[in-house]
This record gives sequence, C-alpha cells and structure tokens, in this order.
Amino acid sequence: MTPDSVPGEATDGEVGGRRLRIAWWVTMGLVGFIILLVPLMAPLDAMSAHYAGFSVWPSAVALLPGTVSCVLLGLLFRDRVDGRSNAAPWLYWGSLAVLALFCALLLNPVFRVLAMAMWWSVAVFVARPGRGVVLTAVLLALHWCLVPVTRFEIHVLPYALTQAFAVVYGLLLGASVLLSVWMWDITRDAVRTQRARALLAVADERLRFSRDMHDLLGHSLSALSVKAELAARLAERAPERAESEIAEVRELARQSLQQVRSAVRGDRDADLAEEVASACTALRADGTEAVVTGLGLVDPRSRAAAAAAWVVREGATNVLRHSEAAECRLGFTPTSDGRTLVVEVSNDRAHPVGDPGSFPGSGLVGLSERVAGIGGSLTAAPTTDGGFLLRAVLPL
Repeated sequence: MTPDSVPGEATDGEVGGRRLRIAWWVTMGLVGFIILLVPLMAPLDAMSAHYAGFSVWPSAVALLPGTVSCVLLGLLFRDRVDGRSNAAPWLYWGSLAVLALFCALLLNPVFRVLAMAMWWSVAVFVARPGRGVVLTAVLLALHWCLVPVTRFEIHVLPYALTQAFAVVYGLLLGASVLLSVWMWDITRDAVRTQRARALLAVADERLRFSRDMHDLLGHSLSALSVKAELAARLAERAPERAESEIAEVRELARQSLQQVRSAVRGDRDADLAEEVASACTALRADGTEAVVTGLGLVDPRSRAAAAAAWVVREGATNVLRHSEAAECRLGFTPTSDGRTLVVEVSNDRAHPVGDPGSFPGSGLVGLSERVAGIGGSLTAAPTTDGGFLLRAVLPL
C-alpha cells in the first residue's frame, strides 16, 4: 500500500500529495531497516554456533519464523502510519508468538536479546499504551524463560549485563522510531491543514463570487427593469424623454457588465457616492422620492464607506422589489464617539411580510456577512407605520 491509498489523505492532484508520499516512504524505509535486522540475527547465530562447534540447523530453521515475524511487524507498522492504529489482536499477538519461536531456535543468547530489543522498538509504537506495557513485561520475562533451551554456557551476571545492554539498545532504537513516527505525524497534519486551508479558500471565493453576483445583478437588473418600464410608458407620450431613458438603460447595462467583470477578477470595491447616486436615480425613476442625509459626514476612504455602499445597494434594491414606497430615506450618522457609523435605509410602504412580494431578501444574508466581516452588525425589520428599516452599524 502506498500513501495514495490512505483514506482521507492528499493524492497526486491534491495539495501536498507529493510531499506526503515522500514522507511515507522515508518513514517506512527507516523503520523497515530496523525491522529487517530481526531475521538477520539467524545467520549471525548460525556463524556463532558453527565456531562454537554446535549444529547450525536450529539457526537456519529460525530464519523462517524470523522472516514471518518481520513481515507481520511491517504490516502492523504500515497500518499505524496509514492511520489504522488499532491493530487486530490476533495479528499483534501472533507476531509476538512467532518472535518467541524464532528466539527459542537461536542458540546464542546475545543475538536472542538483540532480536527482542529490535522487535520491541517498533512493536511498542503500533499498540495501544496498555498493550505496550504488557508487551514489555512479556519480553523481559521471555529472556529468562528461554535460558533452559540455550546451548551456550550462561552465567547470571554476564547475562544480566547483556540484557541491560539490550534494554538500552532497544530504547535507543525506540527513540529513533518515535522520532520517525513523530515527523510523519507532523507532515501528515501539515498536509491536512494545508489542504483544509485550500478548500476553505475555494469555499470563501465561491461565497464571495456568489454574494457579489447577487448584490451586483440584483440592483442592476432591478434598475434596468424600472428604467425599461418607464421608457415603454413614455414611448408614445414623450418620445424624447423615452429616448433619454433608453440611453440610461444602455449606460446602466454597460456599467453592470463592467461591475460583473470586476467581480470576476475579485477587485470589486463599491464606491459610496456612486452607489447613493445610482440608488437615487433608480428610486426616482420608479416614482419613489429619495432623501439623503449625512453623506458628507462619511470619509470615503474609510472601511465603513465601502460597507455602507453595499448597504445602500441592497436596501435600494429591496425597496424597488418589495415595496410601493412614496419615499425612501438614506441616512448616514456617525456616533458621537467617532467609532461607528450608522447607516439606515427606510421606506414608508413595504409589502406585508408573507405576501408574494414581501421583503425576505436572500441578499440580506450576504450583506450581513459583509458587515460582520468588518465587525459591524445589521438589522432589518418592519416599522410600526407600515414601512421597513434596514440598519447597519459599521466600525470606522
């Protein structure tokens, strides 16, 4: 199995796929080298038995269970690296049983304890903590349980020193395995984070584009519809004025196309003065008187000005769509402490909530997200006199 088949990880066409594969192979290679040292103890034991005058057949036979133990341990560690840390108990304890057989066939106790130490340095990291403690205790006891089948002469003190050396050797190997596993986990988490950030950036861009398209086209199409209807009504009664309205329709369509192109490029930044002028023109063309107050108090370079422009655009669009207002007020009021700007778009004749033309306005969701993005707040509610008030509080 390669890292491309690890569930939930990046693959060739995804972020960090190549980096993850390299880390996977490096980790498996370093730990695999330690695992392969376990069956290597069999030929070394055979050489030692030959020079001591013992038969080499037990050592030669030991090569088979040593290899099996090596393969099982490699599979267990691969599952750990691939994220499947809960190994099957039969596989784990089966590997230990094969290792015990392997060690029982070895004649030289030095190679036996070294094989146990190398096997332990990897096996302890593929088990749950509780199982690792049991494994350590079993291997420490196994050293002494195999003393009766040892062909070489054993003295307690040298054998105890040999076992102590094997423990230190196993701990050093375990530290190197721990470092490899730690580096692998860091690399995998970094790739996951990078991939999540990339997916989040794509989602944010989709949300931005969807929100801009709604806000831009919603207002522009509403204004175009009003202008076109007015031009149609004036076509016979006042041809010259109808021609003027048609010219404004063309200009509005050109501006809308330019705004859409800006939104696609991601450099769309609403201008407050332009939005107020456009909103007033569209409202008056629809027969709604537009009253603007406090615009001169807003610094056009502030971050609140750009957000206020979107509030004006959405508010005017909803007045055109969802009301029969005779008057619409656009108010801009900086607070006395100079920290916030209150923007209000109100009309005097909104459709009742629940009517087909009422004011639910899905664009308010996107507008609320824009306002919240700079630390502001947005409210929208009917007024007691039958109108509607859109109110934004924006930090300056």
